[in-house]
Amino acid sequence: MAKKHDLRQLFRNKRSKLSSQELSEASIRIFDQIKAAKLIEGNMVMLYMSSQNHKELPTDAIFSLSDHYNVCVPKVINKNGSMEAVVWSKDMPASTNEWGIKEPLSDTYITPEKIDTVVVPLMCFDKAGHRVGFGKGYYDRFLERCSKEVKTIGLSYFEPVDKITDVETTDIPLDVVITPKNIYRF
Repeated sequence: MAKKHDLRQLFRNKRSKLSSQELSEASIRIFDQIKAAKLIEGNMVMLYMSSQNHKELPTDAIFSLSDHYNVCVPKVINKNGSMEAVVWSKDMPASTNEWGIKEPLSDTYITPEKIDTVVVPLMCFDKAGHRVGFGKGYYDRFLERCSKEVKTIGLSYFEPVDKITDVETTDIPLDVVITPKNIYRF
């Protein structure tokens, strides 16, 4: 059992030790599980554009599923925790924001209620489906605006910790987390 701040530091350190080969292999195993278990539901899917700076699980392979789904990506609107979804296309121009996260330049937003599945980045998660993100609350605030039926999927290099002790009422638990070895459903 641990607090988010401590877990965030611990898992940042663990991530920093992963090689490019380990990142790539983990991403492939997770992508294969997504396809085999048909985890993405609905017509509109929100995917994050993975950040090399943060050693996030590469989502490039998941974007290849865009032939079967409409895809949108997150865009930070302000530093107060506001994020919107932007319609994604293969040739969409993007830039890197001040946190080293790739974002679309477009401002063609879609209504959060229209999104069926959201793939959420995370640092770690617990056995109840709670996640530790990067600490700004962007995803929790965004998910609050989505339909109550939205499916949330987290991607993690690591297996769950037992319990995050400082979960807040505004923290939205995930429905599914996929690791290179397992699929966890909550």
